[in-house]
Amino acid sequence: MNYTQLSLDQAPELWTPLRFFISAPLFVISAIILLLFSGPDVLQNRWLPETLAITHLITLGFISMVMMGAIFQLLPVLAGCEIYKSKNTSKIIHFLVFFGVTFFCSGLAVSGTFLMKLGLFFLVPGLLVFLILASYGLYNARSKFASTIGIRFSIGSFWIALLLGGLLAIGTAWDSISFLKQLTDIHVLWATLGWIMLMVVAVTYQVIPMFQITNEYPDKFKRFFPLLLFVCLLILSMQMIESYSKIVLVLIVSSLIIMFSVISIKLLLQRKKRLSDASLYFWLTGLISLVVCVFVFNYGFYFNKDIDVFIGFIFFMGFSFSIINGMLFKIVPFLVWLQLNKKLAFTKKGLSSVPTINEIISRKKMLFQYVIHMLALLFTLLSFLNPYIFFYPAMLVWLLSVSLLFVYLLQSVQVYYISLK
Repeated sequence: MNYTQLSLDQAPELWTPLRFFISAPLFVISAIILLLFSGPDVLQNRWLPETLAITHLITLGFISMVMMGAIFQLLPVLAGCEIYKSKNTSKIIHFLVFFGVTFFCSGLAVSGTFLMKLGLFFLVPGLLVFLILASYGLYNARSKFASTIGIRFSIGSFWIALLLGGLLAIGTAWDSISFLKQLTDIHVLWATLGWIMLMVVAVTYQVIPMFQITNEYPDKFKRFFPLLLFVCLLILSMQMIESYSKIVLVLIVSSLIIMFSVISIKLLLQRKKRLSDASLYFWLTGLISLVVCVFVFNYGFYFNKDIDVFIGFIFFMGFSFSIINGMLFKIVPFLVWLQLNKKLAFTKKGLSSVPTINEIISRKKMLFQYVIHMLALLFTLLSFLNPYIFFYPAMLVWLLSVSLLFVYLLQSVQVYYISLK
């Protein structure tokens, strides 16, 4: 990792990305509470109101919230272009998205059209403002980093996912407008493999070499992966394509994802930093889950099996949540450390009063939360085999795991303010 190419001096103030990172776990906690009240039946049907609400609490409330915070942090540092008036616009976007997700998912859970409409009133403007500002920033970016290119494709995917999701949401909230159910799978495709997958990959190009002290990703892979995946998604979205062509495209997309996972795992196992920590284990868990998800999806696709909820669990909680959990344990302490260095460098306290990254969130805490996270994954997998025995223990363990993540992030902020005082 060449730190000289990163504009760390242009990093936004701490709370610009941090408000997104801190509030995101609250939506997963809400999803777990809803699961506890709904019972194990939600694991059997993707179309239940509760299942839809839980899915959007995790995807919009947690995953997208964290990734939006990451955009506010990455664009100035990586691409050299700040989002317009980021200090103020981040507050507005966070407010709109936070309450938009809260009301919209509440409406989905109880099939309440008023709450869904109220949620869309907040959510759609919040996401549109974010996408417009992020797109404008990326348009002005002069950086040729592969990560910047990947983020461009990810933001483009988010535009498509929002357009399709908006049409579906309007059809759900307004009885007078027809519900275009045929758009659901395309919306899911762009939200998962476009917005989420491409963003995770783009951030991974920087985060793994930086925090895990590994070699760089191969240049050719970094360049062709986002473009090829984006083109495949475009063709898959055309529902007129023949079934044979669809099989070929699914095979290409699956191969791309497997290739990314294998390269990432190889880099992590060959890292120069020999001391391992929970962040490494989260990465490996997420990447292995992604490989499993690809094989399970292909099994369901070729043999026409209805296992969508199981695939969603592996992708969202096994892959996405594990990766984001591990990254938050590195990124949030790093941001706290970076801001403390800026504020205390020329004071009487000096840099000697700045805690190290490992002191902000200790390795022991991270490892403990990782063990709980793995237990939650294991119990949930068993819940699909015998939901009436393992479902409720799984939810309780998830509640503990995500609560620990939330508390540790709050403690990082506490360390920041204590150090300043």
